[in-house]
Amino acid sequence: MSSKLPPQAQRWRTIIFTVPIIGVTSFVLYKRHVLGEPRRTLPTDLERHGHEKVATILTAGSKGGEGTDEAARE
Repeated sequence: MSSKLPPQAQRWRTIIFTVPIIGVTSFVLYKRHVLGEPRRTLPTDLERHGHEKVATILTAGSKGGEGTDEAARE
């Protein structure tokens, strides 16, 4: 991409690149706001094991550095 494009070609490249992004984003927002579809989330274990992980981190930190390897593996 070292060759310099003329201004008209740069405009076309920008349009070709941005129109699909704008279209997909608009469609996703339409489904969320108008149709009421819930927002996608990443699956986590926080609902089941969140408190245990926080407790493990806090207790590992209070030992003065001991046991941090065991806490990291869990």
